[in-house]
Formats: sequence, C-alpha cells, structure tokens
Amino acid sequence: MRIYEVRISHAALQDIAQLRAFLDEMMSEEGAIRYANNMRIEIKMLSLYAGLYGKTTSKTFLQIHPEARHMVSHNRRWDYVFHIEGDYVIVDRIIPARMNKG
Repeated sequence: MRIYEVRISHAALQDIAQLRAFLDEMMSEEGAIRYANNMRIEIKMLSLYAGLYGKTTSKTFLQIHPEARHMVSHNRRWDYVFHIEGDYVIVDRIIPARMNKG
C-alpha cells in the first residue's frame, strides 16, 4: 500500500475557513472546532486511501482539476476533491455534496 503526503490547497483552506465561520454561527465554538478538526482528520486519511479512489467522470469535479478524484465525508455532506501528483495528494476543494450533479 502506497502512503502519500497530503497537501491542502489555498482554495480548500478557504473552504474550511468559510465553513468554520458558518458553523460558529450555528453551533458552539467548541462544536465548530470539533467539526473542522474531524474534517482535517478525514482529509489526512487520504494519505492511506487516495489510491483506492479512481479518477472521476463528474463534470463538476473535472472543472476543479482534470485529474480529479473525490472522497465523500463520513456524514455525506461534503466532497473532498483531490488529485495525486507523484508522492502527494493535493486536496483542491471541499464542496457541498449536493453540488455534484454529474
């Protein structure tokens, strides 16, 4: 099994920051921090599992990156869009799962 180093793009970091700001309004600060930290843990799991995900055929994801792959979050609310470059997994965007219409 190949182990990759995970990198998060600036766009994906902005996605997390925007989500965190939204969650701060909807739940306690501790809850928002826990939610964001759980997302980071899921993203880090790509170091082990990225190779198991095939390239997508979704036009939505291909607009983000021509070699896009994606992983759905544990609560099925988010798509982690990433691609593999050599020894690296680069997370390009984190988008709501409902945005993927094919």
